[in-house]
Amino acid sequence: MNTTVKNVLSAADEATYYSEMVSLSNFLPINTGLTSAQEQTMISVLGSPLKPLTTVDQPSKVSPLVKQLSANLSLGNVVVTGIKPATDGILGILNRAFELEQAKNHDLKSVLGSRDMLNVRLRKPTSGKPSNKISNHAWGTAIDFKIKGHIHPGNTGQSIPRFIAVLLPLFNAAGWYSGIAFHDTMHFEVANETIWKWSAEGLLHAVAQLDA
Repeated sequence: MNTTVKNVLSAADEATYYSEMVSLSNFLPINTGLTSAQEQTMISVLGSPLKPLTTVDQPSKVSPLVKQLSANLSLGNVVVTGIKPATDGILGILNRAFELEQAKNHDLKSVLGSRDMLNVRLRKPTSGKPSNKISNHAWGTAIDFKIKGHIHPGNTGQSIPRFIAVLLPLFNAAGWYSGIAFHDTMHFEVANETIWKWSAEGLLHAVAQLDA
């Protein structure tokens, strides 16, 4: 009788595996049919945070609609708060990624971490002068990923970590824009087109509050 024995890697080995750099050229084109969510789109659809803002999170200044739409996500080491359509989307994407990697005898779930989903602040450009534009994190529609024990990948040039290569096509297919396009490899955000689609579908509307 044939039996298949799966290789079981330690968490340290998995972290090393998923942190290995691979050529970006093998995954081009990216962000096809998608554009980065524009500030005017976000304000039009989800309202503006209270200004002024800095590059430091000021949760008390969150848009009232974003506050109402906020939901928590906890999946492995990914523990974040964002608007519900976005957290629902991430849940589906990551479960699919973990399933695909498990079929290859790898455990991405055990080593994938995140930060900065709902983070009410200005943008933090990876180069050049400071920005006065609001970060898409301020609306809970962007997320940054890392591998446990490793730094968040910023501008990685023509190479990207293997874990980003795994996530990239899945996020793009779900209407999320990759920050690789503006030299922020760790970053995924709901694309401008997807924000308008969700709005048209009624997913970003306030829920009526009934009087007690």
